[in-house]
Order: sequence, then structure tokens, then C-alpha cells
Amino acid sequence: MKLCFIGDSHLGHIMPVWKAKAATNPTMQAGFHIERTYGTLPLTLQSGSTKVAEFPDITCAYSADVDLNSYDAFIVFGMHYSLTALAKTHAKYRSAENKGNNGAYLLSKPAYSAMTDELFQFSKAKRVIDAVRKNSNLPVFYAQQPMPLEWIIGRQDRNLGFFKSIVDSDDIDQLLDTYGVMLNRLEDEGVRVLRQPPQTLAEPGFTKSHYGMADVEDQTPESPYTKGDYFHMNSHYGELVTQDILNELKIGMGE
Repeated sequence: MKLCFIGDSHLGHIMPVWKAKAATNPTMQAGFHIERTYGTLPLTLQSGSTKVAEFPDITCAYSADVDLNSYDAFIVFGMHYSLTALAKTHAKYRSAENKGNNGAYLLSKPAYSAMTDELFQFSKAKRVIDAVRKNSNLPVFYAQQPMPLEWIIGRQDRNLGFFKSIVDSDDIDQLLDTYGVMLNRLEDEGVRVLRQPPQTLAEPGFTKSHYGMADVEDQTPESPYTKGDYFHMNSHYGELVTQDILNELKIGMGE
């Protein structure tokens, strides 16, 4: 089996772990197609020599062309189908049912639902998933983008206070419910969702700090923690997700 990973920087904790395992297990073949902020090559899906989809806003530094005929299954990873994407709307747009509804545009329940639906339907992840499924009958999986690291709840610098506001207002449960609905919707459409390993989760809906690249003890000016990197995970997280992927693929591929 040869897998195709399509994602963004969140694949950073998967690729080195996968390649280390593949060095001793030749059955773990995979191609990685990773969006980079400094990339200049648009992600392109091809069926043999025929281009079937191109994403000008998803740029890679290398390996931008994905030949759908070269793989046995596809795993889309991260790419803004996330709680964070939803949380960033909270400061400006909220449901009238939210508890912390001051200082924002208040939307009716149907309007808020339509807004969040559009947010996820037009995410990079969903557009890639739809394009792959349109042009291939092979299995497509979505690996959940990690929840933000739990230490972010206490940060208000670098414009990071929106998470604290959500938790303080008790709106976090409503956002988690909305996000859960969107993950379930992917599954209803026939996409197998690879959920975040439960042992990595902290309450309420965040990732335990020791799974992050950022070390909360390192507060030097250039450290990931100081810069506010609440979203990139480390190799310990990567090991767990890689094992979950292997376990789930055996079920999903009928092996």
C-alpha cells in the first residue's frame, strides 16, 4: 500500500516518524505533499498526465503534483478544518445563544449555522478532499488537526486572548459541539475521520502541553512558546497519531 499525505505544517510531526518507521518496513510507502508559507508551486491533482484540479492558494515548495493513480489511499491532514478556525470567528461573529455575546455581531441560530458551515466547506482541507473524491474512487481519510495546546488559555499577548475569552465566557462547549458536528459531517459524506488520540487531550478541548513543540519553560525571545506556537506538536504526538493511522487504515482498507 502506498499512501498519499496532503496537508500543511501539521504534517511536521508525522513525516519524520513515518519515514523512520518506513526505513525498516518497506510496506509503509508514502508520498508527502505539504503546503508551505514560502511555497511557490500550486498543489495540483493529476490523473496520469491529465490535470484534474489545481489550488493556487495551496502552495508547496516541492512535490506539488499529486498523481492520483500512484496511490492506494489518501490522508488529508490539518488544513484549517479545525477548532482554531472556528475560534478565530468568535471575537467578531457569535450566535445569539452564546453566553459571551458582548462586543460582537450576533447572529440567529440559522445564520450562525450557515456561517460555520461555509467556514468549513470552503476550508483548504474540504476543497482538497472533495477534489480527490471527485476524481478517484480510492479511500480518503481526514486526520484531525490537533486541538490548541492548553497553555494558550492563559495567554493574552500576541493577540492570543481569544481562547481565554472563549473559555471565560463558557462558550467553549458550544464551539466544541459545532466542531464535532463538522467532523461528523465528513464521516456522513463517506470520509473516514482519524480523530485526535484521546490520551493527548486536556479539558476542555485542548491538547496537553507536553505534546507541543513549544516548551512552556523556555521563555527566551525566539522560543516557540514565546512566539505563541500553540498548534505544532512534537514527535511524541507524532508517534501516537502514526500508530492510529496504521490501525485505522487496516480497518478502512479491509485488511
